[in-house]
Amino acid sequence: MAQQVMDQDRPSRLTALALAFLALIWVSPFFWLLTNAIDPAATGQLAVPQTVGIDNFVQAVSGSAGRQFINSMMIAAGTATLTVLVAISAAYPLSRMRIPGRNAFLWALVLLRMLPATGVIVPMYFAAQAAGLLNMMGIILALTILNLPFTLLLLKNFFDTVPIELEEAAYVEGASLWEILIKIVLPLSKAGIAVVWFFSFTGAWNEFLLPLIFSRTEAGFPMSIGLYSAFGRQGSIDYGFLAAFSIIYAAPAVGVYFLLRRNMNTGFAGVGVKG
Repeated sequence: MAQQVMDQDRPSRLTALALAFLALIWVSPFFWLLTNAIDPAATGQLAVPQTVGIDNFVQAVSGSAGRQFINSMMIAAGTATLTVLVAISAAYPLSRMRIPGRNAFLWALVLLRMLPATGVIVPMYFAAQAAGLLNMMGIILALTILNLPFTLLLLKNFFDTVPIELEEAAYVEGASLWEILIKIVLPLSKAGIAVVWFFSFTGAWNEFLLPLIFSRTEAGFPMSIGLYSAFGRQGSIDYGFLAAFSIIYAAPAVGVYFLLRRNMNTGFAGVGVKG
């Protein structure tokens, strides 16, 4: 009997060891980031630091690095907010009105979503140059345009789930279209709006190619370009600065997720595709 129990426990122990090994592999890069970020004399080795300090973090939020953080926040928040506003304005009519050619338009959005951004960046650059938008506003507008196919489809599907009987009852009571949208449709669709805002924010925060092409001066670069530059500052890699910069770079997206996660969990559960 004892031998049989040991034979049954052996697979569970092997599974636990395998999971512990995988967890160690997954955690080690984060441990490397943390140890090098707090080590004033970081050499890029995975080791416990001899001294601990915040000099690398101070360097990562001062000077050009601090300006890049502000630029990234403005680009990401501006893109996410503008994307949501434009998507709401277009998705609600697509959900409620029987527009001729609506299905063809939705399939065209799917096709546009399949196109890589690099395939349209050249005409977008020349259009922005002609309009004088080779700046932060141009980056926000370009990223909003690239986000719209996905966000329109997603928000339309969320608006489809809002019972139209609620809107009809409010209309009978004398509510205007604007009041119906603000007081009924948007509160019931806040999960979808949170998902769209989060995806737009993180996509703009991580964008590299558009800011690199549209930004004319180093003062307009976001953190994504700054992180790339940190790999070869003055011909060598400052591992402590790079680690601290990476942690600061990742923090806003993680923070936004925790702020919106309650709505986002509901939003992911409600994602569907309708014609």
